[in-house]
Amino acid sequence: MATAATACLAALDRAPGTRRHTGRKSPRYIETLPRVGYRFIATVTRDVAEGSAQRRLGHVYDWPPATETIHAPEPDTHRSSAETLARRSSGSNLHVRLFAGILAIGLTLVLAGVLFLRSRDHRARHDAREVHSLAVLPLENLSGDPSQDYFADGMTDVMITDLGQIGTLRVISRTSAMQYKGVHKPMPQIARELNVDVVVEGSVMRSGDRVRITAQLLDARSDKHLWAQSYEGDLRNVLGLQSEVATTIADQVRAKLTPQQRAAAKTQPFLNPEAQDAYLRGHYFAEKGTIEDLQKAVTYFGQAIKREPGKASAYAGLASAYISLGHMIYLSPQQAFPPAKDAALKALALDETSEEAHTALGNVKFLYDWDFAGAEKEFQIALQLNPNSVGAQSSYASFLNAMGHPDEAVARVEQALQIDPLSFAAITDVAWQLYWARRYDEAIEQARKVAEIDPSYFPAHVCLGLSYEQKHEFSLAIAELGRATGFCRRKCFGLIGQVSALAADRTAAIDALQQLKRRSYVSPWLVAVVYSELGDKNTAFVWLEKAYVGREHDLVFSNVWPMFDSLRSDGRFKDLTRRIGLPQS
Repeated sequence: MATAATACLAALDRAPGTRRHTGRKSPRYIETLPRVGYRFIATVTRDVAEGSAQRRLGHVYDWPPATETIHAPEPDTHRSSAETLARRSSGSNLHVRLFAGILAIGLTLVLAGVLFLRSRDHRARHDAREVHSLAVLPLENLSGDPSQDYFADGMTDVMITDLGQIGTLRVISRTSAMQYKGVHKPMPQIARELNVDVVVEGSVMRSGDRVRITAQLLDARSDKHLWAQSYEGDLRNVLGLQSEVATTIADQVRAKLTPQQRAAAKTQPFLNPEAQDAYLRGHYFAEKGTIEDLQKAVTYFGQAIKREPGKASAYAGLASAYISLGHMIYLSPQQAFPPAKDAALKALALDETSEEAHTALGNVKFLYDWDFAGAEKEFQIALQLNPNSVGAQSSYASFLNAMGHPDEAVARVEQALQIDPLSFAAITDVAWQLYWARRYDEAIEQARKVAEIDPSYFPAHVCLGLSYEQKHEFSLAIAELGRATGFCRRKCFGLIGQVSALAADRTAAIDALQQLKRRSYVSPWLVAVVYSELGDKNTAFVWLEKAYVGREHDLVFSNVWPMFDSLRSDGRFKDLTRRIGLPQS
């Protein structure tokens, strides 16, 4: 663009009567401003004869009009305007007018170039501020009925899950997002707390068989609106409607979706409204995570499947709920993991892109089938489908620790914590991986963060208790485990007995064993760890063999549980870990 302007100025210099041809040092038409540009300094006057305007309109090529003149000031103050006009020939006027046309074109090109460069610079600055992270705040329930909160929360979860499948975005997990339910904070503050670029917020209104979802996208740091839209549709298609919202948001933040991710983001709608409602209720209770809530979740997922057996999401939710109940040793392995596997396989038969189903199947293969190669494959598929799945990251981290890769396991849960920074579960997962890595002081530091904020969150107390145990701070260990007994129940009773035995309090250890044996189901693994710390190796191995036959899931951590350190040199322990399929040292 600058070259075009230079060419125009050069043409002016070559025109008769201009600076170059007159030898004048002072410019007549264009003045150069050093390091700034050029300025047109000639005086322009127009005297249009009668009828000339009409002529020019009718014949645009009649150039120039006969009575139009351009006058430039002479630097010689002694020369009169009359003398100047007398010397100007018609040829000179033609050149001047030709120059004016060329100059206009040149200046237009220069202006266009400036605007283009400014536009490109603006786009470059915009692209430099690309969106790398996003949070979906809890959608507001506008129905006026608090009992419909499960519906709004379910819509929030669906949007988080759909957006989480975009590998180029870090999407804050549901647990951290729900911390802002009913909380009104300035958007820049939320951005700092979650460390995100943009935030999605909105509302859900359900009325009869219709539902309206309103969503808006905001620049989290400046609190500026970037996009907003309302979606209205039939209640039976609400999950499909929500997936459409997620896809539109992905387009707005210029997220790059692979065909697989775009297909996975399209949640298939329920055809039966009652099935959809049961599914959303099941998801709501599953997220609460207590034994009672998980039992309710199993019931609701079962109702959803009964009313509409072709939905992968209901089967995947059922599989996850069963695994959680097995993890907490509320159900025996036979009661928990085979139903979970059956549900996960049915989910994948219906939808092979279900991250939740792959994670559930990975956990079954890891914790129950002891098919470690198959488990790792499922976890990796799950993370390919949804890199923002905290559940998949956490499960894979536990697998890595059990396989003897503690540093990689810690790195995984720390990555998950970036996705779920306010989640008690994510922070406690970091503590557990540090515990298994024998980094007890760091584990205590992490678990204490949670326990101080929410004394009712029992996993943090369990991790604290076992970490204190390894530091031989037995009174603190028992106190922490005691705070968790109302939540983890039988598992905590066994662990208290194990700590008591290590602390040489045989009476308390035997009392814990008696409490365990009064339960309808007791994990042989729990009994084994108490006898191990009591120094009764033979009885410990009897119960470990029962645990092996029953496929107790905690056996997969045999190489990293510190309470088995006294048994590791025994050939029977090495034979046990070999039969489980664990790496041999």
